[in-house]
Amino acid sequence: MLRDKVYSLNLHKPVGIMVDPEEALKFIEFLPDIEWSQAYVVLLLIRSRELKEKYGFKGSDHSLSIHIVPGYYDDPKFKLYLVLRRYAVIAKHSSDYYIYERHTSEGVEYYPVPQPLVGLMVSPNPSDWVRASIDTVNEFIGSLREAMMNPERAGDIVRRIDVRLGANAMRRVKHLYHQIDIDDKSLVPEVEAKVQEILGYMPARIITKRGEHILVKVSDLSKEQAKRWFNEIPKLLIEYKKNFQEPLPGTIYRDCVPRFKPPER
Repeated sequence: MLRDKVYSLNLHKPVGIMVDPEEALKFIEFLPDIEWSQAYVVLLLIRSRELKEKYGFKGSDHSLSIHIVPGYYDDPKFKLYLVLRRYAVIAKHSSDYYIYERHTSEGVEYYPVPQPLVGLMVSPNPSDWVRASIDTVNEFIGSLREAMMNPERAGDIVRRIDVRLGANAMRRVKHLYHQIDIDDKSLVPEVEAKVQEILGYMPARIITKRGEHILVKVSDLSKEQAKRWFNEIPKLLIEYKKNFQEPLPGTIYRDCVPRFKPPER
């Protein structure tokens, strides 16, 4: 068991931005089990909203680092937990590791990336890392051939395998779960009532500062449920996402700590 292993190795204490490891463990236990050819995907992201608040200009959300945890490990969820603890420490000291490059008409400006700008994210949906690896190798070979014909542009053309593998892994995600993103707490009761009416139970939720994220396993919907779901849910005042990552519960995200609520049947 994941929890038994974590506690026996004394890995249940807060570390870095993981201030409540119990919340992280509950979320990891909820994640689907994966096959050897699948992987969990971890992202360390810089958030554009915080970038504007900190430095006064609008940038873009982008990954500082992407890590995949393949299913061929003896215990993939335990490996995922170890990776997340390591990234929680890195996130805590992000200004020592990461620099944001802003390209302007006058040149390049450099800014440290402090912890409040960083989010530690996990995709609830598993990725096909085998296909992602094939995509990456083909891209890399193609970029090398192009660089050989245009050596003066090699630095712009050659695609680093470590960077592209993570990006391609995100493209190869199997969409078992969809996300309902509620950014207004006053809307939570209405949306939850509709979700429970269609499904017959309350699915997993991540409680955020402004509202909550509802994680619905659409792959388990019956034909009748799916018909109602895709006709009625998108009409609510929410964001509906198939491609998404979740802030890891129990970690500092912006200026709050997201909490995880397992499904209630």
